[in-house]
Amino acid sequence: MNDWVYTKNEFSETIKKFEKSIGLLQKYVELDFLRVKNEIVSIKELSEIFNLTFYRAYYIEMQEEWSLDSKEGCRGFLAEMEKMVSIWKESIARRSGSKVERDFWDLYEWFQYVDVDSIYSLVLHNFKELPLEIQREYIRLPERYSFLNGKIDIEAQDFSLIKEYVVMMKSHIDDYKWLFEHLADYRSKVILNGIVNYWFRFDIDELHNMVETVYSDYYDLDITGLTDTNTVLVDLGAYTGDSVYEFINIYGRYKKIYAYELTPSTYQNLVNNTIDMENVVCVQKGVGRECALININDNENDAGNKISNAGNTQVEITTIDSDITEEIGIIKMDIEGAEKDALIGAQGHITKEKPQLLISAYHIPADIFDIPRIIHQFRDDYQFYLRFNGHGCLWPCDYVILAV
Repeated sequence: MNDWVYTKNEFSETIKKFEKSIGLLQKYVELDFLRVKNEIVSIKELSEIFNLTFYRAYYIEMQEEWSLDSKEGCRGFLAEMEKMVSIWKESIARRSGSKVERDFWDLYEWFQYVDVDSIYSLVLHNFKELPLEIQREYIRLPERYSFLNGKIDIEAQDFSLIKEYVVMMKSHIDDYKWLFEHLADYRSKVILNGIVNYWFRFDIDELHNMVETVYSDYYDLDITGLTDTNTVLVDLGAYTGDSVYEFINIYGRYKKIYAYELTPSTYQNLVNNTIDMENVVCVQKGVGRECALININDNENDAGNKISNAGNTQVEITTIDSDITEEIGIIKMDIEGAEKDALIGAQGHITKEKPQLLISAYHIPADIFDIPRIIHQFRDDYQFYLRFNGHGCLWPCDYVILAV
């Protein structure tokens, strides 16, 4: 019964021997418990090696605490090992594909099988393995990225940002799988894995290697090339007109551009910058799931005013479906976390016309998973792509879901 040998590159064969040993031990534990107790302890040790290799933890969530000092405990433990063999076999089979698939299953199964506290502990260890000067850089995250709620502050021992993303990922693990399976090209899958991997391993070189170097933030001509020059663009979060200018510069002809900007002072800059552009309609409104009046703080130097109900300036919120009656060809969104609401408010256009959707997906941690799901609920014939534009970023930002 002791003829199995752990060999890192021969898991399948090792697990077959492991499985055979379990079968024999289940018989002998009834006949001679004391004789096989040490064999069962060895089985436990090997099972921990398998778990560490596949899932980075000694135990997974489904496992129970078994006392190996009693026949009943050993019996329960061996029955559990039968189930674990099936799980390990599946893990081996899942890792037989391409590198991008292996990377996906490595991340997916970690969150599928391991509890939040164990994952958080390991992620925190990964962070503390970084050079101290790099760790201190993360204190500046709230200053650099207004969309982040938590912090990474080694001086204050505040790692709420790490915990937030661990909890989010654990609760959205099946959405991660759904999105991976629905991304239309290899590059998108590499980017998805890279973003998720960075949240928990902090490999900034890998992150920066994924940055788009050919196309602008939203207009990837390999994906969003236009054949119809009679296109209507709706630009939500037009800011001072930079994405309007890029669209005209890249595509040339178009029918009309609706440029929405929420902040009054920024809106005036938008009007000034687009005044000589043909058929550009500037709209001083926010966009959401329903029409309303809200208050914001008017900061002309801030590209990230969020829809909330606090501030000194009243603005109007509308929906795309209620505001635009003509057919839409492209909707671009960068509206600081209101993207999901804006999609719901554009359901009519999306369902009837299938406009191309170019959506910022980084303002809320789970948006990268939730936004494609919402679009798919409206129409199931969209293809999804992911592009990363976070030049020089310390935390993943400026990644865009392209649905065409």
